[in-house]
Amino acid sequence: MPTPPWFFRVRPGASTSTSADEPARRGAHAYPAKAVDPHHRRERLLASGIVLLASTLLAGNGVAAMGSVLDDETRAAAQPRPQTFAVSADVATPTAVRDDFGVTWTPPVVYPLGPGAPQTDGFGYRAAPCAGCSTDHHGVDWTPGAGTPVASIADGVVTAVGHDGTFGMRVEIEHVVDGVAVRTLSAHLQSNSVPVSVGETVEVGQVIGAVGNTGQSTGAHLHFEVHLGGTPVDPVAWLATHVRTQPR
Repeated sequence: MPTPPWFFRVRPGASTSTSADEPARRGAHAYPAKAVDPHHRRERLLASGIVLLASTLLAGNGVAAMGSVLDDETRAAAQPRPQTFAVSADVATPTAVRDDFGVTWTPPVVYPLGPGAPQTDGFGYRAAPCAGCSTDHHGVDWTPGAGTPVASIADGVVTAVGHDGTFGMRVEIEHVVDGVAVRTLSAHLQSNSVPVSVGETVEVGQVIGAVGNTGQSTGAHLHFEVHLGGTPVDPVAWLATHVRTQPR
């Protein structure tokens, strides 16, 4: 039979009594075995469960638990990185489609016959062309030809229509141009060419008659006057200042 290890050997003279002899061996001062308190046992089990749960949480959150010992480079590598999206250069850009459109602009002031009508007499002093004709000409005379349409130079209201011994068939219109009241006179019109009446509102460019030879006239022409505050001014100079072909 093999020799048992040293910690299983019985020393010489040692007692080999069993558990039944233990009380007698301990003598009169031996303490009886104490039963385990069930309440304390539950506390120990609960403490053991808490320790086990804490160990599990720390193991599952290793990065947080070790955060204090990670260097900056390792911590930065653990951060989420931004995503980059690339678009292929072959993708065609859609072309915007829109309807064609145009902008219509109406000038506030126009010439009564257009800018190229021939002029025979200007504003101011002149030699009287006929008996009864004035030498102090308050307007301008244009000779574009009999029957040429005459237009209102601006929006306004008709204040006078009819025959006059000097002006023949005439039309007078009150306008407001750039905040200033302006009165215009178109004279020597054809008798039956005037389509407007007193009190009627007219628009810029609207036809108000046709060139004629009524009243004291030496031939078909348009006598045209511009009055500011009741005073006649040079129509050619005034129109050149106020007529424009595009918005300001």
